[in-house]
Amino acid sequence: MLRELFIKKFAVIDELRVELHEGLNVLTGETGAGKSIVVDALGLILGQRGQSNFIKTGAKETVVEAIFDAVSVASTEALGIDVSEELIIRRVVSSTGKNRSFINDSSVGIATVTEIGSTLVDIHSQHENQSLMSKSRQMRLLDSFGRTEDAVKDYSITLGRYRAMLDERARLAQNISNRDKRIEILRFQIDEITAADLDAKEAETLSKERAVLANLTTLKELSEGAYEVLHKRDGAMEDQSAVVVDSLEKLTKIDESASEILSMAKETQSYIKELSVMLRRYKDNIDFVPERLDTIETRLEAIRKLERKYGETVEVILNYRDSAVAELDELTAVNEKLDSIEAEIASARKRLEAAAEDISKQRAVTARRLESEIASTLKVLAMPKARLEISLTLNRNEDGSLKLLNDGADTVEFLFTANPGEPLKQLQKIASGGELSRVMLALKSAFAEYDDIPVLVFDEVDAGIGGETAERVADKLKELSKRRQVLCVTHLPQIASRADNHLMIHKHVSDDAVAITVETLYGQDRQVELARMLSGSITDISLEHARELLKKGGDV
Repeated sequence: MLRELFIKKFAVIDELRVELHEGLNVLTGETGAGKSIVVDALGLILGQRGQSNFIKTGAKETVVEAIFDAVSVASTEALGIDVSEELIIRRVVSSTGKNRSFINDSSVGIATVTEIGSTLVDIHSQHENQSLMSKSRQMRLLDSFGRTEDAVKDYSITLGRYRAMLDERARLAQNISNRDKRIEILRFQIDEITAADLDAKEAETLSKERAVLANLTTLKELSEGAYEVLHKRDGAMEDQSAVVVDSLEKLTKIDESASEILSMAKETQSYIKELSVMLRRYKDNIDFVPERLDTIETRLEAIRKLERKYGETVEVILNYRDSAVAELDELTAVNEKLDSIEAEIASARKRLEAAAEDISKQRAVTARRLESEIASTLKVLAMPKARLEISLTLNRNEDGSLKLLNDGADTVEFLFTANPGEPLKQLQKIASGGELSRVMLALKSAFAEYDDIPVLVFDEVDAGIGGETAERVADKLKELSKRRQVLCVTHLPQIASRADNHLMIHKHVSDDAVAITVETLYGQDRQVELARMLSGSITDISLEHARELLKKGGDV
């Protein structure tokens, strides 16, 4: 239930707090007092587009807040917002065009507000195409009325799988059309990479070896020079180290404290001899072989060529080959896969067509039952000759097969005529506001058992009606309010007299400002307002008539 609506700096409203009750709530007041502005503000809560012209002149922003009793809303649960005690939706629209939305003080996107708002409140006004005007909404309501939602849900799940199989078949068929050429390319690439016998470290190793081969002359000169210093040249380090050791041996015989120096000298002499042997081997093994350098250059160029074609590194090339092998395996097995998926598609389509036909049959039965119920309600609303027909079309393709749509194979359309002999028209093309109001009221009444939207708002549903018809509309609104909370903006005293909560909108105009206030009417004040609505002025006759209406409505 909607408990309270707070409006600040909206249109001509400075600040307004509207308290609502269970049952039938009515808003009355002089023409232009601002009753419909309240409904417009509520529309902002439902996610309608926030516009700068909503903002009161001179204000920086408008704020609209609605407080609902605790409800269970999947969207808030997914966002982790606790609404176990109450749900508060707040919209803030600034003069700069910035919109902000909050649920229980948690910032949310406008899409979330729209989704949640659509489950809480349904507004019907003279100038709006409401949810019942939508063919998809009409279809959902028909399914809800006939309890076919589960069958439609199962159908939709199967349809999703069927469409996925069609996509897979198209992909496989595309593969077949290009398969032979692609197989030839893949086999060439796999063979080329495999024949190269690549190793991840090979290029690095070859590059190092190439660097050595390219500098053999320098290496030879350097190693020869070092060897001569150690071994061959006059005064070579080997000879000099021997002289040092001989001298230290003699010295140690005289002074034993020099034994450690002698030991170090002998160790150094041993290192020099070993270094000399190693250098001799190194220089003797330096042998320039031009063919080896050519071989390395050729191999490195082959690797670089593969890198340019398949990737920047050997690892990438090898990964490409593995992917090519997997694709080749798939292509060579595509015929077998295609045959298998064709059989699955045929089976799924057969199940879908059977389900769609069954759903269509159930809808046809439901449509006739709903038409009968609507006709009975329209008679109560003083439209005894009116007829609402639910048109169901089972769509087929050119080959006669069923056209599989998202929720079956049907399209649905609510058609209406007010008088015998007149053609049926689409519901949204009904010209008369009074007729449209009563049809919408009849539909709302019929669907109230099945549509779980808790709050219904009617903005001037009384357009174009009066007298006995007004009485009947009032009775129907009262009946509807026993199952849903109803908020009704009205000019008809017959409807206002049935209210469980009567709110009057006052517009106060001064030289430099306009103020809107709301007053909950009781007793004598309510009688006076009904008298004004009856005759435009307060007279003994209009007051008496107002008392009669209240008595009839059970309030006196």
